Amino acid sequence: MNTLAATTEIRLVERFEEIYRERMQNLDFVNDLLSVEAIGFRDFDEIRLGILITPWFINLVILPATSSDKTLQQGDQVDVNFPSGPINFTAAVDETIGYYLSAVLFSSVLEIPNQETARELAEEVMREIFNSARNDRNISRRELFTQSGAA
Repeated sequence: MNTLAATTEIRLVERFEEIYRERMQNLDFVNDLLSVEAIGFRDFDEIRLGILITPWFINLVILPATSSDKTLQQGDQVDVNFPSGPINFTAAVDETIGYYLSAVLFSSVLEIPNQETARELAEEVMREIFNSARNDRNISRRELFTQSGAA
């Protein structure tokens, strides 16, 4: 991993730890058994994809979004093609981490019993995203995550 990528992932984790401390404490949908962690980030074509685990969601994240993505506005949708097929991402910009794209894997993490289980789910999803056999069967994104045991 290059230094820029490592720095960007560290900033991502630090930013979401800050959000957790400042805004998410004691909310009903927060699973305090989980912590903020960046999992499995890897380069693919011209992007860097990984999974962000937080105590309130688990998302696929593309960091940093490329300079051409800066034409996107907060909330814009963009499809990104992977070996398993296209995944729809939402554009976001943050004052600390800059532009990034995210796709929801788990909008609720209340049923995830611990950080190790969250990590295992994230790692399995990353393996399945790069499984071209999924694309050959024309599988939907929902099926991708439910059949990998991630839902």
